[in-house]
Formats: sequence, C-alpha cells, structure tokens
Amino acid sequence: MKSIVNSKYFFPLFLILLTLINVIQGYSTELLADEAYYWAYSNNLSWGYFDHPPMVAIWISISKLFFSDGELSVRFFSSITLTATFYIIWRLVNHPKKREFTWLFVLLLITTSLFNVYGFITVPDTPLMFFAALFLLGYKKYLEEKSTISYAILALGMAGMLYSKYQGILIIFFVLLSNLKVLKDWKIWVTAVVTVLLFSTHLYWQFENDFPSIKYHLVERSSKKYRIDFTTNHFLNLIAIIGLTFPIIYMGFYKRFKVKDQFEKALRFIVLGFAIFFFFSSFKNHVQAQWVVPISIPLILIPFYFLIEHPKFLKAFKILASITIVVTIALRIIIANDGIIPKQFEMHGNKEWVDRLDKELGDKTPLFINSYQNTSTYWFYSGKRPYQINSWDSRKNQYDIYSYNMDFNIENPVLIDFRRKNLRRVTDSVSKKNNGYLFLDSVTGNYSKSRNLWFEFTDEVITLKKNSVNSIHISHEVIDAKLLSNINLEVVITSTDKQRKIYKARLEEQKVTFSISTLDNFNPSKIQIIGTTLKAVKPIRMSTIGKAKLEN
Repeated sequence: MKSIVNSKYFFPLFLILLTLINVIQGYSTELLADEAYYWAYSNNLSWGYFDHPPMVAIWISISKLFFSDGELSVRFFSSITLTATFYIIWRLVNHPKKREFTWLFVLLLITTSLFNVYGFITVPDTPLMFFAALFLLGYKKYLEEKSTISYAILALGMAGMLYSKYQGILIIFFVLLSNLKVLKDWKIWVTAVVTVLLFSTHLYWQFENDFPSIKYHLVERSSKKYRIDFTTNHFLNLIAIIGLTFPIIYMGFYKRFKVKDQFEKALRFIVLGFAIFFFFSSFKNHVQAQWVVPISIPLILIPFYFLIEHPKFLKAFKILASITIVVTIALRIIIANDGIIPKQFEMHGNKEWVDRLDKELGDKTPLFINSYQNTSTYWFYSGKRPYQINSWDSRKNQYDIYSYNMDFNIENPVLIDFRRKNLRRVTDSVSKKNNGYLFLDSVTGNYSKSRNLWFEFTDEVITLKKNSVNSIHISHEVIDAKLLSNINLEVVITSTDKQRKIYKARLEEQKVTFSISTLDNFNPSKIQIIGTTLKAVKPIRMSTIGKAKLEN
C-alpha cells in the first residue's frame, strides 16, 4: 500500500476511482427535487432561467448525450467534472514537497464534505466549482507569466462562473480586491470586455424577459423577520461545508495569514469575503450552506501548505479525516439505499410517490399548485409533462415563464398541493415520505390560463377611497370574450406595515371596480389584481404590483 501511495500513479488512480464511485452513486441514488427542476430546464434549453443562468442545464444536456433517461442522464457529466475540478486544484499547488504529500492532498479533497457531493448531484454549484477552479488557474498563470493563455483562461473561467451561478461575481470581486494593481494592465480590461461579450447572451435574455432573475433575487425574494439563528446558522454552515476536520482547516488558514504570496492572498480574500458578505446577508434572510461552498477550494490549498510545514498537526488531522471518511461512507450507503434508517432523506421515495400518484390520477390531468419541486419530480419519474401554477401569494419559478405552461386549458383537472389549506376540499391524498402527503382535489369545470390574461395599471399611483366603490383604470390585450367573462377577480391591497386586505372585484371594459367598506388603521402602499378562471383554484397574479395611497 505504501508503495502505491508513493507512486506517481497514485493521484491519477485516485481520480479514476473517484469517478467510478461517483458514477455508481449517481446511478443508485434518486434525484433531489431541485435536480429534477434543473432537468426540466434542460428540456427547454435557453440562455437563461428564472432562478439561475443556464450552465446547469448545459451540464445535464451533456449527460443526456451519454444516457437518455434515468438518474445518470442528469448526473453523469458531474461525475466527470468533479474529477476535473480536483485535478485543476492539484495544478494550483506550488510547493516543493507537493509530490511527497500527495496522500495528504487526497485526504483534504475527500474530507471536504459538501464539495464532494457535486460529484453525484447536479445543481448550479457543480459547474460553478469547476469554473472557479479554472478561473483560479488562470489567475495563477497570470501572476506567473501574463501570457495570452492566462488571459484566455481568466475570461473563460469568469464567463463560466457567471453562466453557472450569480455568486460567481463575488469570486471575481474578492480576487480583484486582493490585487487592485491588475487594473493598471490594459489586457485585463480587454479580458473583462471579452467576458462581458461571452456573457452578453444571458444579459440579453434577461432584458428580453424583463429581468426575472434580477427582480426575484433582489426585489421579490422577501426579507424575513430577523431571527438570531439566521446568523448562527451561517457560522455553522462555515463549519459544515468543511466537515469534522474544520479545527485543523481553520487553524491552518489563520496561521498562514502573514504569508506574503499574491495568489494565497487572493485565496484568503475569497474565504473572508464570502464569510463577511453572507454574515451581513444573514440579517435579511436565511443563508444556505451551498452559498459559501466556493471557499472550499482555498480551504484545501492553504491548509495543505500549513500541514506540510507543521507536521506535528498531521496526526490530529489524520484522526479527524479517518472519522470523516467512515461517516461519509456510511452516509453514501444510506443515501443510496432507502430504508436503512427510519428517516427518509430528500432523495428517498420519489419514484414510489410518483408511481402512486400516477395510478391515482388515471387518465385525469394533474395541476400542481405552488411546488416546482413536486411538479418536476413527477415529470422526471412519470415521463409526463404536467402543468403548474403559482398562486398570487407564493414565490414565482421557471414554470411561470415556460411557454407551454403560460397558455393552457384543462377540463376537470386534479389539483395537487402539499398543503391541505390551499385546497377548498380534499378528495384524496397520496403519501410521500416521512409521513408527508400530497393532497388532491378532483374538480369539475374548465381551468384556463393565458399569458394575455394580464392587466396593466394606467395610473402611476392608485388613489383609494374608503367606504366607497373604487375603480382602477387598466389596459389589457384583446382576448377571448368568453374567457374574460369567466374570470373571478380580486384586488389585494398591502399596507405599509405589510398587512393585507382582499376585495372581490369585477371587470368593466377598461377598469376594475371594487368596494372598500373600511380601511381604519390601514395605510395602503401597494395594490395588485389577482384572479382565477375556476373558483376551486386559488387566484394567480394578473397584474404587476402597483403603488397605492389613501385619498386625503
């Protein structure tokens, strides 16, 4: 064994073995709901999507070239690119004892917990980590030689990160912040222009679709009332993404603070930048662990140097790493095999509930309510493309802009929701996992949705009168008169302190009228028209959110 570890073939053999393990894991583990959502992206290739840029869809499309269906049609390429990412990180190492401590580098790789998951699941972070490593390789080459190839790799890495996930801009910013002198290099400005040109197709898609991603992430994504666990969980995330070796990893990071190396300085800025940026973000909303996962690359490289130069810590690291490997193997087996433990994980039981639901539906058409996860999982495992709507008080998603899902008519649909309260009645239910259920309501009548069923306010500010009939002047596309006559309209008024009042409304040519009985202790600030073409179905948005005020 020692001869193999010391062999020049050890690292290539490790990469091959890792790829095989991840392919097997990807094959034997059911999809996460978010993976199914991104798989739905790949069925409708575009330069952008509601939540994310398009790279995750490209990753899955490449997997489809090798496997037409099944989990590997989503994950195969990720198994290859994690291996490639690890190889690029190996190329970033610049230490005279690098070959002697290959085994240590491998231990650091396989014990960095969350990073390894991207070898058998496909999410936007999967290509992000690949292009982040490529970008750092380009930056390292730039510092060494400023060759044409270094500028080209920088441009490709930056564009790839931006096409993968919007957090990529943070990596670029923090590396730039660590070395502002690069701004004096005119070729860096050319590289930036090339990057923008490469990314311009996505920017144009945003413009053409009225900037849905920007609106969602910066405006529509609601801030939550602050809880202390938003911040404490952020610090726990910084530990969780590393795993049990975190005491040694962060000590190594701290001990090398004074090292005067420009590349290592950039790595430190990435770690500190992400930690500080999302610390402040935690005062607005919950911060997810994967948002800080790019710091994994610096936290492999910097501790690698530290442990080589401080061998007295190797024993403690090897003990923690060994425990991590045992736990990781156990978790991988549990993830791939439903039923080993009483609690089911997110990737467990999806095929079963989809099969049960499909049998329950028979030849009826399902209409999923407020869940892109359930919709996408059903689509992937049943092979049947379903319809989905988002009620006016739920978050938007990609199904709001899929063409097929913007215009449809369903006769006697079966409404499906994971919240009983969202349905007017429950005619049946299908068990999911961990004692969860999908609730069904078989309704009678036609439900129609049309992209033209949309109203624009003609006044910049809507003035409301209390104890009176109010009229809102609107414009709308010329659409089917029968469809217009079937609309059940309501108006939602939101106050400055985020209270809501809902009033029944009716459409009268180019205006919507409704009566307000009282608005005591209520200061209106926003107004929106909502509606449905079938009373059994919750209303959806039928206008943008306009400004409102109370008449003096």
